[in-house]
Amino acid sequence: MKTKIAAIALALSIASVGVASARGGMGYGMGYHHPQMPGYAYQQPDVETQAKLNTFYNENQDLRKQIMMKQAERQALVQATNPNPASVSKVSGELFDLMTTMQDKAKGAGLETYIGQGFGRGMMGGGRGMMYGCRMM
Repeated sequence: MKTKIAAIALALSIASVGVASARGGMGYGMGYHHPQMPGYAYQQPDVETQAKLNTFYNENQDLRKQIMMKQAERQALVQATNPNPASVSKVSGELFDLMTTMQDKAKGAGLETYIGQGFGRGMMGGGRGMMYGCRMM
């Protein structure tokens, strides 16, 4: 009985080491969305700014829709059985242009603090991207 328990404990230890090795040395650092990381804190906008944001979102609904459609198209191309690098590159360039247009419009409206904080994983895809921290609809 004791040898069975020892064998199970040994197997679990070996499995744990294997899993830890497969993680690539990532430790228990601050994490993906740690609130103390610069740029990840979000301050609630005042009433006037929120009104400007709402107006901006409504006026740029078609552009936001184009961005979302390009993101979906790129995702489908990337996840295809045999992705075509030229197609992915073309759609990525078009997406970049759309996002740059959105960022320029945000700067023109004085909303660059709330919109266009970088080209992370995109509008609602997690990470710091266009419209990070802001309601989409």
